[in-house]
Amino acid sequence: MAVLDGIFDRTVPALQKVMDLTWKRHKTIASNIANADTPQYRAMKFDFGAELDKAFQRHRSDLVKTNSLHMDLGESESARIVPDLSGATKADGNNVDIDIQFGKLLQNSGKYNNAAAILRKKLRMMRMAIRFAQR
Repeated sequence: MAVLDGIFDRTVPALQKVMDLTWKRHKTIASNIANADTPQYRAMKFDFGAELDKAFQRHRSDLVKTNSLHMDLGESESARIVPDLSGATKADGNNVDIDIQFGKLLQNSGKYNNAAAILRKKLRMMRMAIRFAQR
C-alpha cells in the first residue's frame, strides 16, 4: 500500500492543482477574447508562476496577521490576475490582440490536456495494480 500512497500523496494532487490553475488561466484568456472589441478594456493575464509557487508553498510570506482586522494574505483564494501590457493599444484604448490571445488559449489548452493525460495514465496504472493484486 506504500506505493499507492506515494502516487496519491504527491502526483495526483499536484496534477489537480496544475489543471485548476490552467483552467483559471483559460478563463482569463477567454475574458480577454470576449472583450476584444470593448473600448478602454485592458487585457489581463493570470500569474501562473506565482499561483503555482503559492500552491506548493515555495514562496512563503514573512507577513504575520497581528490584528483580526488585517487582511489574511497567506490564505487568499483569489487568483492573481494582473494587467497584460504587452499588446499595442488601439485608438479606442483597448490593447487586446485577438491573434495573440488565441495563441495563448491554444497553448494553455495543450498544457491542460497534457496534465489530464498524465492523470489518466496514473489512474490507469492504479487500476492495473489493483487488478494484478486481486489475482
